[in-house]
Amino acid sequence: MTGKKKNRPHCTNHPERRARGTCVSCGVKLCKECALIVRGVYYCFSPACRPENITDDTTVQIEKTSTSQLSSSDTFWKQLVFRSAITISLCGLFFAVWALRELWYSNREISQLRSSRVNLLQELQSRNETIRTLSAASTVPQDTETTKNPVIPPPVKLVKKQSYSPLYSPPPSNSSYGYFHFANGPTNRKNVALTFDGGSFANVTDDILDTLSSRSVTATMFLSGYFMRKYPEVTRKIIQYGHECGNHTYNHPHLTTYATDRLRTTLPEMNPDVLREQLLRAEELFFKITGTYPVPLWRAPYGEYNRDICLWAKNYGYLHVGWRQGKSWRYGLDSNDWVPDSTTPGYHSPEDFLNKVIALSKSPPSGINGGIILMHLGTQRKEKTAQTHRILGTLIDTLRADGYRFIKVSEMVETAGIHLASLRERSHIQ
Repeated sequence: MTGKKKNRPHCTNHPERRARGTCVSCGVKLCKECALIVRGVYYCFSPACRPENITDDTTVQIEKTSTSQLSSSDTFWKQLVFRSAITISLCGLFFAVWALRELWYSNREISQLRSSRVNLLQELQSRNETIRTLSAASTVPQDTETTKNPVIPPPVKLVKKQSYSPLYSPPPSNSSYGYFHFANGPTNRKNVALTFDGGSFANVTDDILDTLSSRSVTATMFLSGYFMRKYPEVTRKIIQYGHECGNHTYNHPHLTTYATDRLRTTLPEMNPDVLREQLLRAEELFFKITGTYPVPLWRAPYGEYNRDICLWAKNYGYLHVGWRQGKSWRYGLDSNDWVPDSTTPGYHSPEDFLNKVIALSKSPPSGINGGIILMHLGTQRKEKTAQTHRILGTLIDTLRADGYRFIKVSEMVETAGIHLASLRERSHIQ
C-alpha cells in the first residue's frame, strides 16, 4: 500500500499534490482541484477538453462545487463514525472501571465481616474458657461418686408463645379473689349467661320476658328491695317464667368511693353489719313475695365492690357476680343501656352493643366463652329505637347460630367448680 502511494504521479498544475486521475482528452494528470468529473470521467478545465454538453463556465463551476461538497460530506460521515466509536469505547471503559470498583468494595466488606465474625468467635471461646476455669476452681466436690457421675438436670421444656394476646383473662377459681368474685365462667365451653339488674325501673321487663320466652332462654335477674316493693307482680312473673333471681341489696346504696374518685375504697359508713342488713332484708322481702329464696348470688349496686366487701358477703352466704370487663367498653359485655341519652357520656346505641358482642364472639382465642352479659330491666331512654332490649332477640339468634348456649349464672358457677349448696345454708334467714 505504501509503495503504490509513492509511485502515484503528481498533478501537472500542482506538483505538490498527488494526481487523482487523467484527462481523457489530453492525458494531463489532474488532482481533485484541477479535475472536472462528469459521470466518473476526469476532464481538465480547458475548453477543448470539456464534453460537448458542458460549454458554460458556470456549469463547470457548479459541477466542481458539487464534487467538492460530495468529498466534504464523505469526510463528515467518516468523522462521525470515528467519534462515535471513540465515545462508545470511552463509555465501555468507564463502565468496566465502575464494575471493578464495586467488586473491590464488595470483596472488602465480605472480608471485614469474615474477620469480625472470626474475632467474635475467638472472644466467646476465650470467655467460655474463663468461665469454666472459675467454676472449676470454686466448685468443691462433696462426694467422689457424685463428682464422677454428676447428676444431669432434665431438659427445660420450652412453651411456644401464643401469637395473640387474649382480650380477657378470668381469675383462677382457686384464688381467694376469684372465688369471692365471679365475672366469667370456664372459657373452654361456649356458654353465655344473660343477666338483668332490677334497681328502680321495670318499664321494659315485659318485653324482655316475652323475648326470652319466645326463644326458651332462662336468665339471671338481680333484684333490689326497692324494685321488689314497687313491682311485686313483676317479681312473681320472673319466677313463673323460670328465671332465677339474685340479691341486689335492699336500698341499692353506694358501697365504695368509685362514683367520686374512681377508686374502690370502702365508704366509711359501710361495714359488715350494714352489708349484712342490706342482703338479708332483700332476701326476706323476696321470700315474702315469692315464697322461695333467691340463689346465693349477689351483685353490688353500680358495680361498686372490692375484696373486703366480697369477703363480707361470702361470710353471709353470697357469692358476688360481676360481668366480663375489658380494657375498654369495646372489649367488655356491659350494654351501657342505663345511660339515658346520646348527650350523656358512655352512651352507645343498641346497634353498637349488638355489633360489639358479635365481634367479640368471633375473636381469638375463645370468643365470649363463659361470658356474663349485663343489661337492665328498666330504661330511661324515651325513644324506642334507642332502647337496647330491642336487639335482644337478634343477639340470641346470632350467638346460637354460632354455637353458643345460654345458661343461668348458677349453672355457670357450678361448671367452674364452685358449689352453691354450701353457700345457701348460710344465707337462710333464721
